[in-house]
Amino acid sequence: MMKKNTIKALTLSAGLLASLSSAEAANVILNGEFDAGLSGFSSSYAIGGDAYAPGVVNVGSNPNALHSGWASFGAFSGENMLIVNGGESLASNVVWSQTIHLTAGTSYDFTAAAASVYSGNPSKLQAVLTVGAVDHVLGTVQLGAAGEWQSWGGSVVSPFSGSAQLKLLNLSTDYNGNDFAIDYLSLTSAVPEPQSLALMLAGLGAMGFVARRRQRG
Repeated sequence: MMKKNTIKALTLSAGLLASLSSAEAANVILNGEFDAGLSGFSSSYAIGGDAYAPGVVNVGSNPNALHSGWASFGAFSGENMLIVNGGESLASNVVWSQTIHLTAGTSYDFTAAAASVYSGNPSKLQAVLTVGAVDHVLGTVQLGAAGEWQSWGGSVVSPFSGSAQLKLLNLSTDYNGNDFAIDYLSLTSAVPEPQSLALMLAGLGAMGFVARRRQRG
């Protein structure tokens, strides 16, 4: 019969592996695929309204359904995307912003997808994480042809535990064109490095060895 110590070791091992798996999969961004519509974020652009007007963001499944001059294509992931008429120079160029909670010493990976919805003057976008008074640039992307999704992103290690501001900026100020879509926003804890994972598994193996020795004793 298996001793209690062995059972405890196996239970702890399973618990640690389950914790790792769930931590890797957790996305701290809410409504990152915009399937919940125009919720969970703020913007210096007008949220909802006439898609033909400059400086307006909407959510939809196809840009052409909102504006006849925009390309017809589907979301990068899920059903919807954030669709932006960026043809205006605003005092603040924050297209999308959300307050998130970080844990000190944790490495976070940011990924997103973006595409031009109009062929003229494609936009240049940038992701910035503001921690306290410090801005960490997570990535910049120059968009190309209309309807061509581009994935982009970057990583950062949080220096503290608490709230931070994740922002997507439009660095372009062209009135004509400068229209785009955003989808699949994700900020997750980084996958453990192979060395760290190997050390953890070695520790679990040692626990099992000790448990077996005690069983024999």
